[in-house]
Amino acid sequence: MNYVTYAVPFFVLAVLLEFVYGWWRHSNTYRLADTLNSLQLGTLSRLRGIVQLGLMGVVFETMTANWTLFDLDPSHIGVWIFAFVAYDLGYYFSHRYGHEWRILWASHVVHHSSEEYNLSTALRQTSTGWLNGIFYIPLYIIGIPVELMITVGSLNLIYQFWVHTQHVGRLGPLEWVFVTPSNHRVHHAKNPLYIDRNYGGVFILWDRTFGTFQDELPDETPRYGITRQLNSWNPLWANVHAWYEGVQQMWQTPKLRDKVKLWFKSPAWDAPGVLPPRADWQAPNYNPAASAVARTMSFVHFWPHVGAVFALLAFRDAFAESQVLSCAAWLCLGFYVQGTLLEGRAYAHWLEWLRIGCAALLLVWLMPGEPLLTASLAYLALSTLLNVVLIKTTLSDDRLRSPG
Repeated sequence: MNYVTYAVPFFVLAVLLEFVYGWWRHSNTYRLADTLNSLQLGTLSRLRGIVQLGLMGVVFETMTANWTLFDLDPSHIGVWIFAFVAYDLGYYFSHRYGHEWRILWASHVVHHSSEEYNLSTALRQTSTGWLNGIFYIPLYIIGIPVELMITVGSLNLIYQFWVHTQHVGRLGPLEWVFVTPSNHRVHHAKNPLYIDRNYGGVFILWDRTFGTFQDELPDETPRYGITRQLNSWNPLWANVHAWYEGVQQMWQTPKLRDKVKLWFKSPAWDAPGVLPPRADWQAPNYNPAASAVARTMSFVHFWPHVGAVFALLAFRDAFAESQVLSCAAWLCLGFYVQGTLLEGRAYAHWLEWLRIGCAALLLVWLMPGEPLLTASLAYLALSTLLNVVLIKTTLSDDRLRSPG
């Protein structure tokens, strides 16, 4: 069973509680734009199940049907413990090569692109991570059932949520065995001393064993994010920017050998003769000016989009495939528009009109029942009103623009 979906409401509640606690203690670690961007990326990653090809699923099914060495009983506690520990070891190598190979980093970079470090960062997940499953193939060959792999994988991911916080200090002897907030802060830091360290999911023992451990030092405060800054609140661009950069460098690389090598070298490696993007781990955080109205609009629109994503996943069988994909495309457009609002783009209101128009066409096509139709029309009316307010505010009072 995949427990992640059931844990999502508790994740959101924990994010809210952490924000309140930080505000109360005068040590807030949240910024609205960064937090919304993380939540957008996490929600988008749930849509991946609608459009993914399922290649790794086919591979795993073939493995379990024809190549398993042992017939392990998933009801046996020893098999559960073995599966949990073995999965975490597989995760260690998947995570490590996710930093050491550009072809994997291009997906994993999404999780590291936040310049803040809080519980919302844990929800900042990629929508393009299809290749990491290769590191778990040995576990399927051994004979760990697919259902058990899904279960321990979801438990592994849920454990990792709580370590994304700055409000928990060092935890004594636990630091030697488990991944903790302290040693995971190191993993998310872009300080040269901290880069590419502490890959474990649940157990930090793998890092200590394989020489990739780095302790958090009191005189080396972590700076979060990536050295080649994203500089965008666009969740679609966050998912593809590293792929774009890699393809661009591959195109500029004259030697075929280097074109291939590029994808299996560190993302910090640049092919000879290629001018790489600027990297600076001390660069100031991305903080474009956006009006209070634009930021409020982005916040207000985000939550109906979240509800629509989970509703689409739950009731997709009630619609034609073309309708499901069209709804997914509209949701992606909505998240993109929210990003332009957070960035204070002058053309954001035009994109918002496009989003509203597409929503009206979808309603005509889907022909929902009366309760959903009424709610949808009310939301479209609210969207129209907010966009009119945005336009009038932008034209009449530029003083409302403030850091995001």
